[in-house]
Amino acid sequence: MAFHRRAVAWLDDHAPEIALATTGVTFFLLLLGLYTAAVGAGATCNETYPGCAGQLSPFGLTLPQFIEWFHRFVAMAVGFVIFGNALVLQHRFPGTNASRAGWTALVLLPLQVVLGGTTVTFAGLVEGGYTPSVQSLHFIAAFAIFSALVAATAWAYQRDGRISSNAPRTALAVGAGAFLAHLLLVRDLLLTYTATVQTLYHFAALLGFAALLAALCWNTGELSTRARTAAGAAVGFYLGETALTVGLVLVTTPVEVAAYAAAALALAAAGIAARTATSGGRARSTAE
Repeated sequence: MAFHRRAVAWLDDHAPEIALATTGVTFFLLLLGLYTAAVGAGATCNETYPGCAGQLSPFGLTLPQFIEWFHRFVAMAVGFVIFGNALVLQHRFPGTNASRAGWTALVLLPLQVVLGGTTVTFAGLVEGGYTPSVQSLHFIAAFAIFSALVAATAWAYQRDGRISSNAPRTALAVGAGAFLAHLLLVRDLLLTYTATVQTLYHFAALLGFAALLAALCWNTGELSTRARTAAGAAVGFYLGETALTVGLVLVTTPVEVAAYAAAALALAAAGIAARTATSGGRARSTAE
């Protein structure tokens, strides 16, 4: 019992770090999934799931098959981490935005698993599972889980009184910088849209989104109304761009132009948010 109490106390003391680590591994999983889709590895396991090519071990698989197998293995591990994170946040911050966001991520997890299985057709039982529309829904569910975890992490740190007065402004600056990198990596603008460039494109965008969302979650009173409005607009423009680039619509030249415009507007709004942020005073220790 003494060990149990010490373990629970340690988990409570490190709840924000656990939430951050959970968000970090989910971020990695998102990028791994995007890379897997970009190289076409998801369709290499002969329509079998959860194993690959009729086996659970990675031995004897081709490189594309191993990429898909590794993606599935990481997804399984991250699922358990998200479950544990929800329990820790519930125990440390019951009835708060932090715990509710943690549970939201967990509730969405089964949907993500089903969509992931459908994407690779559940051993051929779902006809046409590996289609752009199903892949898009798979990404959207993953993005929603990631968003919930970002919010849970931001609120957990604030509930623990560990957000400095400069944190929101720093987050907005990170968001603007990430969206600049994202804009430069947009499809076929400066670089050929290889699988690596595509993954970096999403890395920059997701980092920028997470930074802006965290800034919006922190109720510190350190951001001007104009900065918060601009940050919200940047998030909205990014979501619009994402809807145009993840397979929900056929990517044509007009769609590419619209996506580029949305990325540029997201950068402009993030830049305005960073420039108009205010600092000073002390951060409040609660998120509600």
